[in-house]
Amino acid sequence: MKEVSGVGIAAVGIGSVLVYAGIKGYSVLAVLENLVTGKPITSGAKMVQKLTTPGVVTGASGGATGGADSSGVGSAPTGDNQAIGQPLAAAYGWTGNEWNALVTLWNKESNWRNRAKNPSSGAYGIPQALPHTKMPKAAWPESAGGASDARAQIEWGLRYIKDRYGSPSAALAFHLRNNWY
Repeated sequence: MKEVSGVGIAAVGIGSVLVYAGIKGYSVLAVLENLVTGKPITSGAKMVQKLTTPGVVTGASGGATGGADSSGVGSAPTGDNQAIGQPLAAAYGWTGNEWNALVTLWNKESNWRNRAKNPSSGAYGIPQALPHTKMPKAAWPESAGGASDARAQIEWGLRYIKDRYGSPSAALAFHLRNNWY
């Protein structure tokens, strides 16, 4: 009989949470919080809005987590930014579960708002770049001479995830352990 490693068990556990949350329509963070606190999973779990276009999630209710101010005054609606991001992610081969992991990650970071700014760290945009100057100038805030361009932010964020983590699911797993990525 083969020995099961802790990494394998962790991967199965994380995968199970992602699948359960996706099937039930709950945010992954809400499911994890309820599992850790011992509450029933449906108790206070935030529902994710239903899909309006196949494969395009239009955002989680309750806004972003992680301290980003995602009021998004003047931002494109969440679904519009996801519609920009989905074919760009697909060009990396990130469809299905990888796309869902990216949606979850950026829902947590900015709720896909291209003008989201974390008031404590200053992280900015859809991928919450810190500092915002890591991204191309078009992605920067208008106050810094940029245009808060969603496409430029998404393109930068996808390259960052590929270079640092290899995939959105790996970036999400890191985020779930550390509350940043």
